[in-house]
Amino acid sequence: MRLFVRLSLIGLVILVAIGFALNSNQNKAIDESIPASVEAGMCLDAGTSLVVDYGSASDKPAEVKCVQNFTGYSWDMFEAAGLTVSGTDKYPVGFVCRIENFPSEEVEPCSETPGTKNGSWAYFLGDENNSWVYSPIGASTHKVKCGVSEGWRFLLPGESIQTPPRISLKSYGCNN
Repeated sequence: MRLFVRLSLIGLVILVAIGFALNSNQNKAIDESIPASVEAGMCLDAGTSLVVDYGSASDKPAEVKCVQNFTGYSWDMFEAAGLTVSGTDKYPVGFVCRIENFPSEEVEPCSETPGTKNGSWAYFLGDENNSWVYSPIGASTHKVKCGVSEGWRFLLPGESIQTPPRISLKSYGCNN
């Protein structure tokens, strides 16, 4: 009986070790000792693509950045990508009101949560089918994942909350 218990415990320890080894291989693309880096365009290998689409009424071109080796929250990825983001007076890091000073302060003062009167930002995540899906959670609580694109689109009054960024997704992995 003792032999059976010992062998069972040894087997359990081996399974846990294998699990840790597999998990560390999946996160191989992110080395937290190396700072995040940014390149223009969609990620082609490892990293998280960040897309900012200023919407149909803006003549600003979309911002597309590949942020590599970043492990924080989506809100903090703006800074890692070299972009500015502003919340509201009420929710300074919980609700995106302005990205790269768009919309202007004259259009949206950002004192309260923006409504549909002036338009607002919608947050999307890329799925395994290379489609944008409206995010059910906010950027301040969403943990960035290597290989998952994140997108923002400024929506005008009357535009559906499901209107995704106009930048197509590309498949890529997280292997270095």
